[in-house]
Amino acid sequence: MVLSEEELTRNMMALDDGLHRIEKQFEDHVVFFSEDPLTFGGEHFVLYPVGGSSPRFAIEEHYPPGVGWSDEDRVPGSWTWVAEAYLPQPDGSYMWVSHGEGEIASQDYRELLTIAETWARALHDVLAREAALTPDPPVAEHTGREDPGRTWPA
Repeated sequence: MVLSEEELTRNMMALDDGLHRIEKQFEDHVVFFSEDPLTFGGEHFVLYPVGGSSPRFAIEEHYPPGVGWSDEDRVPGSWTWVAEAYLPQPDGSYMWVSHGEGEIASQDYRELLTIAETWARALHDVLAREAALTPDPPVAEHTGREDPGRTWPA
C-alpha cells in the first residue's frame, strides 16, 4: 500500500501524539524523549524510566529511498522498535540486550502505540510494585522514657 505524503505526515504526527499521551499516562515512571540517534544511540523516539536509562523502548524512523535523516522534509514510511535493557556481560562490560523488536508500517502506527503502551505499563507496574515493597526508613518512636541526649518531637 502506497500512502500519500499527507497520510504519512498524519500518521507520524499521530504516533508522536500517542507517545506523549503514554508519557502522560505513566508520568510517575516513564519519560519520553525525541533524540538524535547519531548522538545518543537511542533511536528517534525513546521511552525511558524516570531517572534512569535502562530499560528503554526505542523507535527508529525509516524513510523512503533517497530520503535521509538530514532531510528537513523527511517523513517516515515505517518504524522499527526495540525493547532493550543495559545488562552486564560475563566479561564485566555492559551492552544493550534486546528482549523484543519489530517493524511497523506507517498505516499500522496504532499497533506500535499499543506495543509501546504495553511496555510502559509493564515498566510502571514493576516500578510501582518495587516502591510499594521498599520499606520506609525506620522511625524512632517515643517510648515515654526520658533520654537526656535526645529531644523527642511533641
